[in-house]
Amino acid sequence: MDTGASHIDATVDLPRAGFWRRWFATLIDSILVMLPFQALAAVLFVVTAGMVQMDSGFFRVCTPTETIPQSLDPPPPHDSNYAGVCRISFFGATTGAILTVGRVTREGSTTRTVSQGYMLDKDGKPIHGTSIDGIVWLALLAYLVGAVWKTGRTLGARVARVRVIDTTEPGVPGVRLHKAIIRYLAMAIGFVPVFAVLISRTAVAGGADAMFNEDFFGWFTYAAGLGLLWTVVLIFQVSMKKDPVYDRVAGTAVVREDYSVEQQDLANKTRLSRVP
Repeated sequence: MDTGASHIDATVDLPRAGFWRRWFATLIDSILVMLPFQALAAVLFVVTAGMVQMDSGFFRVCTPTETIPQSLDPPPPHDSNYAGVCRISFFGATTGAILTVGRVTREGSTTRTVSQGYMLDKDGKPIHGTSIDGIVWLALLAYLVGAVWKTGRTLGARVARVRVIDTTEPGVPGVRLHKAIIRYLAMAIGFVPVFAVLISRTAVAGGADAMFNEDFFGWFTYAAGLGLLWTVVLIFQVSMKKDPVYDRVAGTAVVREDYSVEQQDLANKTRLSRVP
């Protein structure tokens, strides 16, 4: 008898978590990680006069502006026809401020936008500041991987009553570290083309006009299409309560915790009885 195969078969009868449970758990985890960073960013914005800020957040107010500062670096798109300022806040305390200058063109049913963003200090002047957003997303990824590795459950998963299990060891709390890492990396496979196109543009000198040319729009359309298709496939698989591609690649599954121990044991015995 192949013991490993028996364990894998045994997980088939465990009820998978659906879309809304997963979404709810992810929402809670994102809020729990981002809230303390938002509070920190509010303090840093004041202490550094806006030189250190956080561009992502829960509260954002954008207003158009008629005046565009001179000598912006890098230069804004030529023939720019709009400008606006977005202020990000944490319960009223500013955490970030961004000036966006751009050009919107319409050709038939096609609308194209080329824009350049500039970080603003506490007085509204353009600066070359530092954003902590990258640190926030890395912290979120580390939290998710660490929680799944140790217990199979994040705080959001506990509230939503779901758990990530190793399909070869469904009774063991947590998931092996390499599987937890592979799981979250595999989620982003469909967005690799988008990241590749955007990263390739950062090496182009000359501002937004040079970066967002005809070449860019062509490649980005294809890359974004692949990303959208990937998202639709994952949502469909999760909505059908099937293991999505990234769980299959990692050898993991997300199951409901409101499934009683007696039911789980019965399902395991049923599956094992079918093994020749």
